[in-house]
Amino acid sequence: MLEKLLFLCPMLLIAGVVDGISGGGGLIALPSYLISGIPISSAYACNKMQSCLGTSASLLKYSKSKMIDIKSAIPSALSAIIGSYISTQIMLVLGDFYKKIIIAVAMCFVVLLTILSSKVKVENYTLKSIKPTKKTLLTSLGIGLILGLYDGFFGPGGGTIAILLFAIIMKYDLRVGGGNGKLIIVVSNLTSMISYMVEGAVIYAIALPCSIANIVGSYIGATLATKKGAKFVKYVSWIVVIALVIYAITQAF
Repeated sequence: MLEKLLFLCPMLLIAGVVDGISGGGGLIALPSYLISGIPISSAYACNKMQSCLGTSASLLKYSKSKMIDIKSAIPSALSAIIGSYISTQIMLVLGDFYKKIIIAVAMCFVVLLTILSSKVKVENYTLKSIKPTKKTLLTSLGIGLILGLYDGFFGPGGGTIAILLFAIIMKYDLRVGGGNGKLIIVVSNLTSMISYMVEGAVIYAIALPCSIANIVGSYIGATLATKKGAKFVKYVSWIVVIALVIYAITQAF
């Protein structure tokens, strides 16, 4: 157990930094759990607990910096709970073969977003105030549902996808998109985490120390993101998206 923690904790610290900046820390976290040799169901379970707690730390930072628009973030978070619950329940009964298919589909989805993200205009920070119309409400609910489903089925890259969706569809500054995305990812991970806990898949002796390391890294990453500006977030987001595609390809084949 100690040998696993000596490997996992530094990796989860790095994952937290990446996740705090742009999302996608799961690209480091989930493979690290699998490499350590724990069962795949426990790897997913520990990853959800660590991601939930770690992302909460960066969410706090974004909230203090007033980079969350609650008018769109809260509806998105509510629909994300539904999406996450549905996809997590499906994942609990799926075999590895079908999980690889899901990874391949997730890869295609990220490739599409990568193409669309080339049209995103980088702006200085402005908290866009949107009116709570029926259209914006439905858009927010749709984004949350997509992210919840994605997070439950796959997970890594969810924060990056949230940034791109809020920036492309709702025209938010990338850092506000990141702040909204943090809230969604937290509630989505919490939903999945509870499901895995009920199934007894969480190895607490591993998940809790890794969560602490991830919280520290996540807060550091969020601090960098809020200070460096939207352009910095966009560059890191691109790197994470590319890494996600490469990871997905290796898993699918």
